[in-house]
Amino acid sequence: MRPVYMISGGITKFAKAHPDKDFRLMVKEAYDYALKDIPRFSKDLIDGAVGAYFSDHFTRQLKAASMVQDYLGLCPKPSKRIEGGGATGGLCLQSAW
Repeated sequence: MRPVYMISGGITKFAKAHPDKDFRLMVKEAYDYALKDIPRFSKDLIDGAVGAYFSDHFTRQLKAASMVQDYLGLCPKPSKRIEGGGATGGLCLQSAW
């Protein structure tokens, strides 16, 4: 098994809601923020994507991870969706590893 590294992270501003922003744009802002730490990064270095969210609470969109992956230009790379209640974030990192 080859090593897997998480080399950066990004986040959008915490607020009650952003009804004026599409969720894909908000993820792109976090993605771009994370890429600032990696000057020689290219999309060719990404082998796949893992999306994790509560589907019934996140813009009522069951395919949000796929929509974000397409918005970021990562299609047709493999992807996986993780959902596990309060453990969703941890399960996402575990699954990516």
